[in-house]
Amino acid sequence: MNDAVDKVVAPFLAQADTALGPAYSAVLYGSAARGDFVPGRSDINLMLVVDELSPAVLGTLGGAFAGWRKSRYDPPLLISLAEWARATDVFPLEITDMRSAYRVLRGLDPLAALEVDRADLRRALEREFRGKLLRLRQGYVAGAGDPKALGTLAGQSAATVMVLLRGLLRLLDQPVPTDPLELACAAAGAVRVEPEHLLHVFRHRGERGWRCAAPEFERYMETVAQAARYLDQLQLGAQ
Repeated sequence: MNDAVDKVVAPFLAQADTALGPAYSAVLYGSAARGDFVPGRSDINLMLVVDELSPAVLGTLGGAFAGWRKSRYDPPLLISLAEWARATDVFPLEITDMRSAYRVLRGLDPLAALEVDRADLRRALEREFRGKLLRLRQGYVAGAGDPKALGTLAGQSAATVMVLLRGLLRLLDQPVPTDPLELACAAAGAVRVEPEHLLHVFRHRGERGWRCAAPEFERYMETVAQAARYLDQLQLGAQ
């Protein structure tokens, strides 16, 4: 585990152990589990699956969460075991992406027995791609062609788009590369678009002050639109 991640997670779990005993699982996922965590830029994604989450149980976790809050990262997710068992139709994309990179730090593996319905995943992906397209259009108009504003918007959107592309490849039962540029190429091939439209943004993600010209942003936006159209027309079992 990255030292910066361990510095936040280890004391939190020590306090959670005291509060919950063995009645929970802890799962680290996302960049911290993939090994590409960047301090100050990446999130620390931690989820606790607890046998039951009454107000009394939640109260025992106050100290652990207070300590985490000092790190300025978003706090861990909390879900009960019963809720988690019935979550696949509500969070198909999140669960699918979690499976792409996760480490069980406490308890049993809560992902082992879950099965995500492919129809649920397809609907979630189409919805999220269309939602991302709406937000990109809003920003494009609001930015009035300002390359700095468009660069900020494109860069900020990249992490979410990568989640969606990983979900798309998993839906198609295709290998999911861990490298962002390889991911862009694989997903572009799946939806039959020019990979450079994604690659250009992914290369500059996280780059401060990056300026994205309007034509480049438009091509990126169209790639997101094409992915939404592809999912809308996809017949599962026929791809």
